[in-house]
Amino acid sequence: TRLADGRLLVVAPAPDFDVQRPPPGWARRGDRAARIDVTSEGGRAVLTFRAPGGDLLLRDLKVPLVATPGLEWSWKLENAAFGGGPGDGLPRGLRLVFGFEGGGPTDLIQPARLMRSNAGLPPHERRFEIALAGPGSAVSDGTPLELVALAEDGNRRVLRAGARGLTGGWIAEFVDLLALYRGFFPIDRFGEVTIAFVGIGALPARLPEGIPDAVGHVVEVQLFR
Repeated sequence: TRLADGRLLVVAPAPDFDVQRPPPGWARRGDRAARIDVTSEGGRAVLTFRAPGGDLLLRDLKVPLVATPGLEWSWKLENAAFGGGPGDGLPRGLRLVFGFEGGGPTDLIQPARLMRSNAGLPPHERRFEIALAGPGSAVSDGTPLELVALAEDGNRRVLRAGARGLTGGWIAEFVDLLALYRGFFPIDRFGEVTIAFVGIGALPARLPEGIPDAVGHVVEVQLFR
């Protein structure tokens, strides 16, 4: 959806949005063991992601990266989701996953490359994710949460150092997608790169017994110049 100011509204769930049977342009990836619901927070419809995570709600985009390099979104992590100790040892939190097509070296489009990298996602040549995450702790509100970007080859960039006190409230984020892409893939032809899709989900961690399963919520994702 294009807003009046030219921004592209990628995610803004309506109360009747059916996560189990998404409308055209949307899809689910995963075994659906994880619940994704539309709930209400402060009178707004939001996407709520529950543990165990791993599932992704995907939105097909096909928009040029250089035309919409700005990324803005809001999310909220539940305080209780980081309590109960380390659990399975995996980080807990939410993530946005971006797939890209075009602009890369020619060997990226070979079938073997695509078969290795797609991981059940829509066709793409490059991929990275942005996550707000931290470990489980005996004291949930003392967990340091770090905003990081992780490319599919394991290359990792810290976007915001770990800090405490980030659970329980809405956090507005801004990332320059083009700058992040340049950092991960500096030799690509950026003017030919298309954002193929965005996926949203909880990280694949299981919460300890007795901890409520809601990990966090996402209310809106926008792309803009």
